[in-house]
Amino acid sequence: MNPRASIPMISPALALCVALCLVLCAAPMHSQERLVRPAEVPEEVKQDILSEYFDAHFSLTILWEHYRTETILLILAAVGFVVGMRNYARSIAKQEQRLFDTLQSNAVIIFDRGSDLRLMNRSAKQLLGLDEFVSMSEDYKYYLKNAPTLEILEVFEDVRNNRHAVEREVVFNHNKVMRTLIVKAYPHYSESKRLDGFVMIIADITEAIEKDRRVNWSGVAQHVAHKAKTPLSTITLTAQHLEMLLNERESTPAEEVTRYIDRIVGESRKLNEIVHNLTRLANKEQMNLLPNDVNILLQNIADEYRAKQTRNIEIITHFYRSLPKVGIDIAHFPEAVENLLDNAIRAIGTRDGRIIIATAPGQWINRPGEYVEITIQDTGVGMDDEVKKSIFRPFSTHSQGGTGLGLVIVQKIVQEHNGEITFNSSPGLGTTFQLRIPVTKY
Repeated sequence: MNPRASIPMISPALALCVALCLVLCAAPMHSQERLVRPAEVPEEVKQDILSEYFDAHFSLTILWEHYRTETILLILAAVGFVVGMRNYARSIAKQEQRLFDTLQSNAVIIFDRGSDLRLMNRSAKQLLGLDEFVSMSEDYKYYLKNAPTLEILEVFEDVRNNRHAVEREVVFNHNKVMRTLIVKAYPHYSESKRLDGFVMIIADITEAIEKDRRVNWSGVAQHVAHKAKTPLSTITLTAQHLEMLLNERESTPAEEVTRYIDRIVGESRKLNEIVHNLTRLANKEQMNLLPNDVNILLQNIADEYRAKQTRNIEIITHFYRSLPKVGIDIAHFPEAVENLLDNAIRAIGTRDGRIIIATAPGQWINRPGEYVEITIQDTGVGMDDEVKKSIFRPFSTHSQGGTGLGLVIVQKIVQEHNGEITFNSSPGLGTTFQLRIPVTKY
């Protein structure tokens, strides 16, 4: 049996009626929906909703949620910009520091108005004993307390407290070498007369002073020696001839006359010694430096002084064995050692004392190569700070019988041997001189 036969057939008219009824029923429903649609949200409510949303969600979180890729690119660009600007600033600062180091051979230190360090060049770092990459966050006393002399700190505190320019010549003993500095400090003001900071300039004029002194005294010494040599010889010969005439005429000349003649001869000899020293200072001949054993040279000099000195002075030698040879002009170098021994004997005087002559090898710190150090130490009266400042100045003598030229000649001879001389002295404890002569390359 066909199943479709059991389903009653719907006529087209009936189907049209049913469809019409459905349409009529649906129309009121849509109309009702339009009537119950809620009204538009007020603007105040919208703002409250947005505020609550942004309060609950950080801006970057919103960007990350909705614009993740764009946010990553933006952050990377910002970080790259900051790093690039920082590196650029550092590069500019390094260029300024290099330019500052190049333009200034003197030590230059710049502070702000609060006395905080802002800039210093390489010369200043070397003078103050600081590292190349020094921190700028410390107090000014931290940088200046390590200066070779406390007078540098005193100069800065003077200009800092009184706000006026200060200039001072500072002479001090640094590493057993007398040095001279010109320290200048002054406040810096803006165009509106507002204090901007302080500037300190330190110039080491030690070498310039020594060079100028050598040049000036070389000419003076040459002129004086030339002019004084003939009159002094005439005076000495005349006094000696007068003594001979008196001896011929009288068997026993008067004691007073003899004393006066002896004084004339003695003082003439002293003046002749001064002329000899001046001639030595003016001497510009080239040194004949040949390899020599310092120990043998010093031993011969020590034996000569032991033979002619009084018993109150003991001469002790301590020589380093297997000492390397040094370039020495045998005609001139012994004079430097003898001048130091003469000074030591005068410093000890009539009291009991001793002189120690020693040798030792060493390594240069400020230049390549090795040296031999000769030490001459005495137990004399020593020197105070004022005397130590002027011992290498011509005619500066503080001992009886000295000419004031002995140490000047010693310094000149040592420098002509490409060496250096240093000393250390304390009142009542004696004086020690060190002569450092380069080891020969022959």
